[in-house]
Amino acid sequence: MTSQPRLPACDPCRASKLACDHVRPVCGRCRAKAQGSSCEYRQRPFKKTRRAIGGGPSPLNNKNDQTVHRRRSETVSSSSTPVSGPLQKPNRYPNPGYLGSSSYTTLFGQLPLGGGNSADGDGFNATPKNGTISEAMVNEAQVSHGAELIEQLHRFPHIPACVRLVKGWLATGANLALTESFTEQCAESAELILTGAQLGSRTAIEVSRDLFTHSCQPLIVNSSTTIEDFTAQFTNDNSRWESLCLFFMSVSRAALTFRSHNPPFDSEKQRRNLRRLSMYYADRCLDMSLMLDCLNDLQLMLQYENFILHTLIDGDQSFEAWRRLGDVASSLFALGYHQDTHGGSSIPDFLKALRSSTFAVSYSADKNVSIFLGRPPRINQKFCQFSRTGPDSYFSHEWPPDAQFDSKAESRWAAICAVLKEDILDISGEKNQEDKIRRASIIKAAADLQWESLPAHFKLEGPMKSQDCSPVELDKLLGTKLNYLHVLFLLRQALRRRTSDWDPELNSVAGQMLSLVVEALMLREGLVNSGTSLVWKVVYYGLAAAGVICLALLQQGPATDCVEMDTSKVFRELAVLVSEVELGTLVYKEDANYALLAGATSTIKNLIDRLSSGRFDQFRATQSNVEAAAENASPVEGETWNPWGSASVQDFESNFWLTLAEHPFLMSEEFGG
Repeated sequence: MTSQPRLPACDPCRASKLACDHVRPVCGRCRAKAQGSSCEYRQRPFKKTRRAIGGGPSPLNNKNDQTVHRRRSETVSSSSTPVSGPLQKPNRYPNPGYLGSSSYTTLFGQLPLGGGNSADGDGFNATPKNGTISEAMVNEAQVSHGAELIEQLHRFPHIPACVRLVKGWLATGANLALTESFTEQCAESAELILTGAQLGSRTAIEVSRDLFTHSCQPLIVNSSTTIEDFTAQFTNDNSRWESLCLFFMSVSRAALTFRSHNPPFDSEKQRRNLRRLSMYYADRCLDMSLMLDCLNDLQLMLQYENFILHTLIDGDQSFEAWRRLGDVASSLFALGYHQDTHGGSSIPDFLKALRSSTFAVSYSADKNVSIFLGRPPRINQKFCQFSRTGPDSYFSHEWPPDAQFDSKAESRWAAICAVLKEDILDISGEKNQEDKIRRASIIKAAADLQWESLPAHFKLEGPMKSQDCSPVELDKLLGTKLNYLHVLFLLRQALRRRTSDWDPELNSVAGQMLSLVVEALMLREGLVNSGTSLVWKVVYYGLAAAGVICLALLQQGPATDCVEMDTSKVFRELAVLVSEVELGTLVYKEDANYALLAGATSTIKNLIDRLSSGRFDQFRATQSNVEAAAENASPVEGETWNPWGSASVQDFESNFWLTLAEHPFLMSEEFGG
């Protein structure tokens, strides 16, 4: 009896040690799993394949390239846990990234021939083989483009001085919010690339190609990867375009707040020029890495830090900053972190924490900027998968008893407040006042529970100058308290039918916010900003509070005179805010946010001058007669100054101050003297 010949199994069935029906071109098991593109049969299935000695030429045949591959192979073999990362298998363009349930893959995945992939494997998820990543993603046009930037940087003579500036800034306790663990290493790596001894033996083309090659490599992690292992993949010999981007962003941030007394950056004009130039270089380096379509955790963190930098340099109202915040949201969705930031058990704890913090600060910035500018937010919580309950929930009110008040804790609190702010935005459009009040009471209870559950050492109680903590911690305490007060502020504002309605609770919260901002202005030399700047706190919290207080002063009438308000204290704090802007101690006239602050403080100063001169009583009596007559007149005949038909949580931006400046009391020559 003749034995049946052995039939080879396809590669997927052979690797999985599963039975194969040997059907060609696609076996039944691969067809059922929609893996038609990977169903291949070896030409010599029962003989070992001899490995070619030496292999093909690598993109960079030097020590650096060998170091990269050796380090990566060591990382992979260090654990039996499957390797996982944001781009473990970089895709050819277009890189789809995260694809949800409504995407095309859900439909095409039901087809029997590999989810719509063509027979040659160049379908939706086609992946370059190992060793061909560089060839597939980098072309000579990109390398030449990068070489032009490298040549510019070689001509910049102050790289060592910039590194010293960054290290001096870091020594104060300041840092970037997300990349604090590897800011200094990237600065040293940038100095090595741009001024090292090996620079003379390498051309700009070689340096550019080296950076592109490393930027193409996935950031490989497993459950045993440490933060040092992670950092080693983009520093020193493994430096990428991302490494240079992080360095130049830290230079620009350092030039904003750190006062160096050593040349060449010992004057404000020199530091201002350095800020702009460094931001330009950071933008270019970030673009180099993003053009490869190999999105990863590091690039997402850099995009967020780049957005923050543009708000500081271009201003909080600039379109460039607004656009880059949209880029952050897009990358967050593309990586799927709105659904899952943990990625399974193979992701190390430090990377899970980094991803959670990145989502938190991105989500918080999206809410705060949208409120400040009066624009729709991009990241909606109903499309995000996160739980608000349970000790392991990032948004839970439960905190570990030994929780450390660091940047991660600050980011978590900012995200918790952002969730409450989004809930407030949702009820602002509620037409039924009873439903709005009911929903507002739920939000208020949640806000109070979050604040009461916050560890005591996270809360700012008492004057700032009496706090026994470092300047960095004091700035975090200030931001935490202001964020909580802002939730209460927005909630009371949303409940008002009209912005001009008198609300003692809102006035009280606004007074607390203004007092904190003014106290921070007076003690700013004792604050070190790592997250949001002091200018942002003044613009976002201070101006909103001052706007409510100014309206309260203008809308006071006989029925509200009995309500207690420390007018003298309010006048002093408003005067401090005005003087800080006018004297140029907060912002210079050349700074982007100066126009916004100057316009608001000009209106505040006009109001203070007229109120303090005693001319308001005469105006109020005249205005009362006008309002009384208006009640019996038609809307056209009795039209008075009242630009707000209803309350909105998004009123206190620059347009608010332009409108307030047109109030009859501030415009009338009769009462203005």
